[in-house]
Amino acid sequence: MLFKLAVDCIILAYDPLDNHLKVLLIQRENEPAKGHWALPGGFVDQSEDFAATAARKLRQETGVTVSYLEQVRAYALTDPTAGQRLASVSYYALLDLAHYAPATDRSHLAQWVPLVHLPTLPFDHGLKVQDAWQRLQEAARNQPVPFHLLPPKFPLNQLQRFYEALYQVPLDNRNFRKWVKGLPYIEPLEEVETNVSHRPSRLYHFKAAVYATFRQAAQLTPY
Repeated sequence: MLFKLAVDCIILAYDPLDNHLKVLLIQRENEPAKGHWALPGGFVDQSEDFAATAARKLRQETGVTVSYLEQVRAYALTDPTAGQRLASVSYYALLDLAHYAPATDRSHLAQWVPLVHLPTLPFDHGLKVQDAWQRLQEAARNQPVPFHLLPPKFPLNQLQRFYEALYQVPLDNRNFRKWVKGLPYIEPLEEVETNVSHRPSRLYHFKAAVYATFRQAAQLTPY
């Protein structure tokens, strides 16, 4: 029986313009599932590290380069074709949408697609996207996930919309603001939004050094 090993990349970003979490998909150029939207990825070379294969295939198929990919999980059997067994490993990364567009020569084949409007994906790619989304939801409970995806300066309503998009639930505005203002690592600036049609909101930013101290203190606090 022929045995192959593949990797797939789930690249996630947040679009503040339409308030959607998005995943980067490619339009497959070859069979099987030619013409279908799918995750970037491919087979692992015999001498290549899994993460290196993921980064290489992502770069080749989308023109997007990432410095770090985190493994989500391994999938034991993804191709039931008679005489062929295929295992795969999925990786995910968080990118700032404003700085990571598909390369010009690949833009007709690679697109950002909202998670809530995800098309039916071939193979087990739909499951892999859902697993990565769940991993992101879990990580955001105790890690500064939004600040990898938001602009360096942001109003609180944008931060709230991010969490609502991530968990797909509405949040009470007053309680959310009270919670955020109690976090020492989210600092208000003496700046407001510009070029907006509504009353400008105050801007905030994330202080990584304060967060690191905050996390260390939390880990040392006895329960």
